Amino acid sequence: MAAETPAETFAPIEAGASLIIAFQVKGKRALIIGGGVVAAGRLSALLAAGAIVTLISPLDRLSPEVHHRIFVDPALEAYHDRLYAGEQDLDGFDMVLTAIDQPGLSSEICKICRARRIIVNVADVPPECDFYFGSIVRRGPLQIMVSTNGKGPRIANRVRRAIERQLPDNVADAIEGVGKLRGALRKRDNGGDVATIDRRMGFMIRVCDRWSLDELAAMDDQMREEVLDGYEDSVAKSYWDVRPGVLAFIASTLHLGRCPVYDSPDGRASRCPFVLSTSGFLLGLATAGVVAAARWHATSR
Repeated sequence: MAAETPAETFAPIEAGASLIIAFQVKGKRALIIGGGVVAAGRLSALLAAGAIVTLISPLDRLSPEVHHRIFVDPALEAYHDRLYAGEQDLDGFDMVLTAIDQPGLSSEICKICRARRIIVNVADVPPECDFYFGSIVRRGPLQIMVSTNGKGPRIANRVRRAIERQLPDNVADAIEGVGKLRGALRKRDNGGDVATIDRRMGFMIRVCDRWSLDELAAMDDQMREEVLDGYEDSVAKSYWDVRPGVLAFIASTLHLGRCPVYDSPDGRASRCPFVLSTSGFLLGLATAGVVAAARWHATSR
């Protein structure tokens, strides 16, 4: 009797999460009501994402950063030096963010926005937020958001700082290098059928799995072209395959450049158990040889 195949298991759904997405707001019209420190953070985030921003706040209530964004390095679509005037201020906007010290007014704005199907964020009031601003790590194209679902913003900042300390300095350059490689690959093979898309994706996966972040950051135009030359034959060339020089040739021929136990392109030889154990064995053998030679020398005198 054939053994039964064990049923596939899946992790249980853990309720209470937010849907973490990279929301594309480029070209969307956003209204910020308020001009203090909290509004400044909202403003910077929206401008960095390409939103078209209008801000309403009396001039004497603007934080230094908001004042700078309006008058020194203007990047807003419009600024109104006044208080919120009523529902008509919400006309034509895709999202509304309030950052004012008037809970009652903020709640009223939230109700109006939801009735009009405008997404809304009321600072420091999670139930009146359709989305949260998490603690963000930014390294060029890399963005990592830490969210506590509005329960512990201060803790989110600590987690963010811990993540920042672990990120390599050149991670942004590595990602830019991958982006250039993907763009060049699409120019070589721009087919939109499923087979072509799968082939391009598979090639990029194999290349990324063979290159460390340091190597991707160092990829220049010549190296990129040599990597792409392997696409037709489905050969994902490594850094050592395309780097010029005798050392690179030797490393490529002997398939060196990564730990043979932990098959990670970002692994360090100093942390590889194979290297450590081999080095330890050779060091022990050398030590034993020295001790034996010393004993022989002592007894032969």
